[in-house]
Amino acid sequence: MNIKQTLAQELQETHGKFLALLDSIPEADYSLPTDNPAWTVGDILYHITLGPKALSFEIWMIVHARWAFQFGLNYFPSKLFNRINARFARRGKRINRQMLARAYEAGHAGIRSRLRRTREEQMQLSVAYPAELEEMLAGECSVERLFHHVKNHFEAHAGQLRR
Repeated sequence: MNIKQTLAQELQETHGKFLALLDSIPEADYSLPTDNPAWTVGDILYHITLGPKALSFEIWMIVHARWAFQFGLNYFPSKLFNRINARFARRGKRINRQMLARAYEAGHAGIRSRLRRTREEQMQLSVAYPAELEEMLAGECSVERLFHHVKNHFEAHAGQLRR
């Protein structure tokens, strides 16, 4: 199996795991706290849906405008990014199972499309992620690593949900 086939399989498995997780949590539990003190169960589920779409955009930036993306990573204050990220993920009572499933489906379709349009030789293009911006991506981060991060992002945040 080549890298694109491996990534496609990983994306599909993560998609299935998200939908299974979503089915396992009653909507009544969306307001419960999690191991992340800033977010409720619903906030984390919504945040997970943002991952594939955001990563698809970041991959596009590395492939088509790497210098601009690297500039932004170097000069956009991480505290501001984290504040926006935390606020954007808080959806409160507007979250429901159908909305979460639709949001993840859209992100999944986008990242699968991005994978189909990414050439093998582009997989090693990279930028340096500052640790204070995204600890899990800190250091030299390739396009391939960002595709893998869909799974890693899901697993990290799913692990914050209390059982």
